[in-house]
Amino acid sequence: MKKILALALALIMLSVFVGCNAPRVEISRGTIDGSVYKNEVLDFEFTKPSSWVYYTDEEIADAMNFAVDNLLDDKFQNALENNSVLYDMMVVDSITRTNISVGYENLRKTSWTNMTEKQYIEALKNQLSNVSSMNVTFTDEIETVKLGNTEFTKCVCTNRVSGVSMTQVYYLRNIGGYMAMVIVTISSGYTVAKIEGMFK
Repeated sequence: MKKILALALALIMLSVFVGCNAPRVEISRGTIDGSVYKNEVLDFEFTKPSSWVYYTDEEIADAMNFAVDNLLDDKFQNALENNSVLYDMMVVDSITRTNISVGYENLRKTSWTNMTEKQYIEALKNQLSNVSSMNVTFTDEIETVKLGNTEFTKCVCTNRVSGVSMTQVYYLRNIGGYMAMVIVTISSGYTVAKIEGMFK
């Protein structure tokens, strides 16, 4: 019995070790050309409406309290290796303040590399429930949808802050130990389906 238990523990430790040392995917930044943001890692394009504005690299860096050099193409992967979360793109509707951000969480630094999207959603629910300034309600439905050519796990929640209600949609995909995140916050004027229609 002790030998069986020891073997089982050894296999568990081996699987943890292998999971932590799995080869990492090379994450590169997307590109913006006029109104179109293209992400080759996630294999989609997003075309913004005319009232929407892309954040500059300086604005993204400021939002993350990073040096803007971290967002340069040749430094992006290294910055992601050394930080928990790094955002690639942010865009906002200048009229309604509806916005979208694309980023990556380095799961080696925050949890474990083999974390599934559903496990991530459960962790997210727990984390947001502890923020006293927000009242967040998640729907029970979790579905798989495509943005462009890539399947994501999608969950939706309602977030009420200071009397203002917003819909937040999380599109998640674990790519080689990085949780790719497309986060949509809809304050008014748009539906989830309309936002999804901006991707191809």
